[in-house]
Amino acid sequence: MIKLPKDKSIAQRCAVLNLEFDESFIGEDVKNTLHAANQFASNKEDLTLDLGNSGTGIRLLTGYAAGFGKKCTLIGDKSLSKRPMRRISDPLNNWGAKISLRDDKYPPIEIGKSKLQSNFVYELEIPSAQIKSCLLLAALSSKTRIEIIENIPSRDHTERLLKECDAEILIEGNKIILDGTKEITKKFIDVPKDFSSAAYLIAANILTEKVIPLVGIGVNETRTAFLNVLEEMGANIELHNYSVISNEPRADITASFDKKLKGISISGQKIPNLIDEIPLIAIMAMFAEGKTTIKDAKELRYKESDRISLLLSNMKKFNPNIGLKEFDDGFEIIPSKNFNNDSVDLKTGGDHRIIMSFMIAALATGKKINFDETESVETSFPGFYQVIEAWYP
Repeated sequence: MIKLPKDKSIAQRCAVLNLEFDESFIGEDVKNTLHAANQFASNKEDLTLDLGNSGTGIRLLTGYAAGFGKKCTLIGDKSLSKRPMRRISDPLNNWGAKISLRDDKYPPIEIGKSKLQSNFVYELEIPSAQIKSCLLLAALSSKTRIEIIENIPSRDHTERLLKECDAEILIEGNKIILDGTKEITKKFIDVPKDFSSAAYLIAANILTEKVIPLVGIGVNETRTAFLNVLEEMGANIELHNYSVISNEPRADITASFDKKLKGISISGQKIPNLIDEIPLIAIMAMFAEGKTTIKDAKELRYKESDRISLLLSNMKKFNPNIGLKEFDDGFEIIPSKNFNNDSVDLKTGGDHRIIMSFMIAALATGKKINFDETESVETSFPGFYQVIEAWYP
């Protein structure tokens, strides 16, 4: 059975809320969030909390810390220090927090002593589980009430986790209402295996025509739009042994295809629940028939790297014959099957998803890739290279 890490989105939420879970196979992002959350839980004042490369961790913990009103500073590595944070600091400051950013944009995030208003209403301007979760955790730690209006659904792991822990949370249409005055019940959370990690092996199975089952994968419907895309491209996806544990669904996944893959167009409300898998979709598009177009995905420019420009520049190196167009919020791919066998040097920007995506492309072609670094993969999928060597030789 292929070994996959625990879902890092859920695990980091458990870490911030000090909920027990199996920590035996987690990536560096989760470890950094765990360490920072444990530091924050101490009685010390004026702490400096290092979140490493974890964009999820720093945003979740900022909300939780702002709710407590305890003075602290949140920092990250070189990559995280370039990621915009006003999307969380603005609503929190409007709520009553005292948060300042470097250049009014970036970490370090300085949180001063403050008290949030007893009631707050916020309409999400962009679909973002990180912003939504940041605010929900702030309401919980400050023991206040929040109403969030979410016009385009995003990942709902925080809502599910809070329900599992008996929080006073209500979902009414596009409104999420949390009364943080009620204490949650601390309990063990059975975290499923990470879907975003499994996605690379699902793609590998399709492109190498292997049928290797992936067991116990989280299949929360706000995360699995990638499977719908693969089916639209012509793949066969099957789920087995479906169950719901700790309020999160999981299943075994098999994937294959018996026809040619075809290019597709993706935009609009489909994008938020696909955002992490878009680089991998681009790789699949290289082996499809016909054009693939991605739009409304500008969020990709604010990840560990500018994933749009870096992805396309590497694709051109990987296959100089491919047709590419870059948009402000996406790209167009016109594939070419004329791959040469030359080895290629690729830039990673310290981005684990860029590395793993092109490793899957290498499996499909046999092309040798030289990356400028590979350590960043440990942030999300420890043991990735060993899995590839053992199961896709």
